Amino acid sequence: MSGGLRAEQLQVRLGGRRVLDVETLEAPPGAITVLTGSSGSGKTVLAGALAGSIPAAGSILVQERRLSGSPSQRRKLGLAAAVRDAHRLAGCTVEEALLVAAASRDRVAAVLERLPQLASRRQLDAGLLSGGEQQLLQVACAWVAQAAALVLDSPTVGLADDAARAVTELARQAAQEESAVLWLEQDLRAAPEPHAGTLVTGRLEPAAGSSGEAAAASSP
Repeated sequence: MSGGLRAEQLQVRLGGRRVLDVETLEAPPGAITVLTGSSGSGKTVLAGALAGSIPAAGSILVQERRLSGSPSQRRKLGLAAAVRDAHRLAGCTVEEALLVAAASRDRVAAVLERLPQLASRRQLDAGLLSGGEQQLLQVACAWVAQAAALVLDSPTVGLADDAARAVTELARQAAQEESAVLWLEQDLRAAPEPHAGTLVTGRLEPAAGSSGEAAAASSP
C-alpha cells in the first residue's frame, strides 16, 4: 500500500500481559476503514498505541513515514487521533484547544459550524465540558488537524443522533480529502462503512470475504 496508515508487528503489554498483538493493519488513503470489536477487545488500546499515548512495540507508518514519540509529535508527522478515555482537555477554552490543534483558523470555523454543541461552549474552559461534549471536542481536535491519518475510537458512542451524524460526516469529509480514516467501533450499526476486520482479545481478524488489503490477521 502506498501512503495511508500501516502498522506492523504492533504489540502492547500491560501489567506484564500482552493485550494487543496485531501483525499487520492497513488503512488506505481516501477511505474509511472500520474495525469492530466487543467491549474489552482492545479497540482503545489499539487507538492509544497508534496515537502514542500507550507504549507499544512495532512500527507505525503514515504515508511511508515512520511515527514515534508523543501524540503531539505524531500529529505533526501526520496522525491525529480521538481516543476514548483519553485525558480530558482542560486549562484552555474550547476554541483555544481547537486553534492549537488546527491546520488553519478556517478549519476551526468549519468544525464549529458542524458542531453547534461546541460552538455554544467555545469560550468555556474545556475541562468543564460534559462527557459527551468532551468526546466531541476530542474528535474535533483530531479533525481540524487535517492529518494524513485520522484514528477515531468509537467516536459516536453515547452521542445524540444529530451529533453522531455530524461526526460521521466529518469522517467522510476527511476521507474525501484523501486522509486514511480508521474507525474503531463496537456497534456495527453505528459504523459509516462495512467493517474490514474484527478485534478479538487484542488480535485482528479480517472480515469474512475481505481481500485482506485493509486488515490482516495476526498469527496465533
